[in-house]
Amino acid sequence: MQNSKNKKVMLGLSGGVDSAVSAVLLLEQGFEVIGLSLVFSCRSEKARNDMINDAKSLASYLNIEHIVYDARAEFSSKVIAPFVSAWRYGKTPNPCVLCNPVMKFPGIVAQADKYNCEFIATGHYAGIGDSEGVKIPLHERRQNQEVTLLRARDIRKDQSYFLYALPQKTLARVLFPLADLTKSQVRTIAAECGIKLAKKADSQEICFLPEDDRIEFLKEQNAIGEAGPYLDTKGNVIGEHAGIGRYTVGQRKKLGQSFGKRMTVIKIDAANNAIILGDESECRTKALLVGDLICTAKLQDMLENQERVSALVQLRSQGSAIPCTIQLRDTKDQAVVSFADEIRLTAPGQSAVFYQGDMVLGGSVVMQWENR
Repeated sequence: MQNSKNKKVMLGLSGGVDSAVSAVLLLEQGFEVIGLSLVFSCRSEKARNDMINDAKSLASYLNIEHIVYDARAEFSSKVIAPFVSAWRYGKTPNPCVLCNPVMKFPGIVAQADKYNCEFIATGHYAGIGDSEGVKIPLHERRQNQEVTLLRARDIRKDQSYFLYALPQKTLARVLFPLADLTKSQVRTIAAECGIKLAKKADSQEICFLPEDDRIEFLKEQNAIGEAGPYLDTKGNVIGEHAGIGRYTVGQRKKLGQSFGKRMTVIKIDAANNAIILGDESECRTKALLVGDLICTAKLQDMLENQERVSALVQLRSQGSAIPCTIQLRDTKDQAVVSFADEIRLTAPGQSAVFYQGDMVLGGSVVMQWENR
C-alpha cells in the first residue's frame, strides 16, 4: 500500500461501470486519481452529453478531479477516415484496435503529462506482467519497468486483443485495475460503493456508428461503392452485388439474391469491383498472410532465432486462440501464419493477435489467405 501512496494517475473515465470501479480500486490503493473524459465521437449529441454527465457525477461522488478533452476532429482524421477508406477497398477494419494506440492512450498520456501524473489507467479487462509474463500487482508498479500485456482473468471480457499495438513506453505507465476481476465482481463492487452506474449496460457497438448501422454510415460517407459482378471461384458471373462496402469475407446472409445453394463471400476484389462467392467448403484455409506486424521483444527474439515460431493466434475479438506457426517474409513487417488444420477465412483488415499462454507476443493485420 505504501508504495502507491500519493502517486498520481490519469484515469480514462467514460461514465461506465468499468472505469467507475477502476477509480474506486485506485483510490483504495492510495493513488491520487484524476478522471479524464476524452470526447471522440458519439452516436448523438445526447449520447455524448450523457457520457460526460455520468463521468462528471461519478467524479463528484468519489471526490476526484474531472477534466474533459474534446478530440473529435483528431478522431475523425485518425480513426473514422481510415475506417471508411478500408471499407472502400474491400477490407473489414477494426476501429477499436486502431483507436487505442493512435487516439485513446496517447490522449490519456498527453493529459497525464500535463497534470504531472506518473501513471495512466483505464477500465479495460487486461493485465500487466513482467518480461516473463508474471502479473505485477498494482502497488508494485514502477515507471520504466519492462512489462508485457496479459489477458484478464475474466476471459469472456478480456480486451487484450484490442490493446496489442500499445508500445512499451505506454504499457510501462498503464494500470489495469480490473485485471483480476470478473464482470459480475465489478458490478458487485459498484453496488456496494453506492455507484448508480452499477447496472448500466455495457457498450457493445462501435462508438461513432448511429444505431450501430454501418451500412447507413458508409452510405453517408459515399463508401458503399457501385454495383458490380458476383463471380464464382472459376470466374463466371453469377449475379450482381450492391456495392462492396456492404460485404465482408465469410458473409453468408444479405447477399441480395438466391443462387440455388448457400453461398459465402470468399474474396472481395476491390480493384475490379467484384465479389467472389463459393460454398462453405471453399471458405477455408491453412495459412494467412499478415502485415503491419508488431512484435514484443520476446517475439522479435524468437523470430530472429527460429525459422518458424510456434504460438497461439486470436483472429476475432470474441474468438478462441488457436495454435499456429509464424514465419517472417522478406519484408519483415509481413508474416505467414500457418495452421495444422483448416480454419474458416478471416476477413482482410481484421487483427491477428499472437499469444504465449496469457502473454501477448504481438499482433498484425490480416492481408489475405494463402493457398497451402
